[in-house]
Amino acid sequence: MASGRRSALHPGIGTTLHARGSLLDAGLLAAVPFALLAMFSLPAGTREAYVLRYAEPTLVTMYASHFVHRTPIHLAANVAGYAAVVPAAYLSCLLAGRRRLFRVAFVSSLISLPPGLSALNLLYFERAVAFGFSGVLLGFFGLLALSLYLYAADRAATAGADRHAPVAFFLAVATISVAIAPATRESLAIGAAALLCCGLYVHHLPGVKVAVRRLRDGFVGTPPGYLELGAVSTLLYFGYPFVAFPADPTQGGTIVNLYTHVLGFALGFISAFTYLLLPGTGR
Repeated sequence: MASGRRSALHPGIGTTLHARGSLLDAGLLAAVPFALLAMFSLPAGTREAYVLRYAEPTLVTMYASHFVHRTPIHLAANVAGYAAVVPAAYLSCLLAGRRRLFRVAFVSSLISLPPGLSALNLLYFERAVAFGFSGVLLGFFGLLALSLYLYAADRAATAGADRHAPVAFFLAVATISVAIAPATRESLAIGAAALLCCGLYVHHLPGVKVAVRRLRDGFVGTPPGYLELGAVSTLLYFGYPFVAFPADPTQGGTIVNLYTHVLGFALGFISAFTYLLLPGTGR
């Protein structure tokens, strides 16, 4: 009987998505793969003109290069990653009542991350070229990390949990340090430090055991979809770093820019979290 009463309090996930979602959101989500495919449909010579050359950067190439892909495999990998990461982040925000946060973080990432990542790369690279959407995609992965935390906090009905979201950042950093291969002293040290931060953070949080129990209870009796979304988002949270940080960064004659990936993740999470902390902007 308790389960039945609880289900009545939680409408089906389809009903919730229909009530909280919008055609604008669908258009925003579809715009990125459309832009990537449109860029790839251009002649190779035209696409090449938008590749960022660190020796000769322009404002146009600093932005547009992030939408350029030279091979179908490279394009497919980033579109597939986008199709997994971004909808999961969106649904987590939507069901947690954070649609405004997602919209602001999503649009601001599309506007600011491409030139920002290009500018930071120009500080260290002089005679290389850069292209591809993966750096921005890792920014969306940072948003997914925050979204998953907020979804869990909403399920646990934990008041004031927003300010503790950095624990999701540090845990993701630890996962990334493990994903980067071969392991180095630096990566192991970063991973250990991140795990230590997580441990200290959780240890000093009040009512952690109560929050964990309430999180478990928050999924009891809910209609299909709520628990599955949490499971899929968690799988992406721990699994996608092993895709974004491959053991062999040299692929198809190009080198995966792990530096850009780390920057993208960090900037994506930190910018969204900063917005979250502003008064009256979280929901």
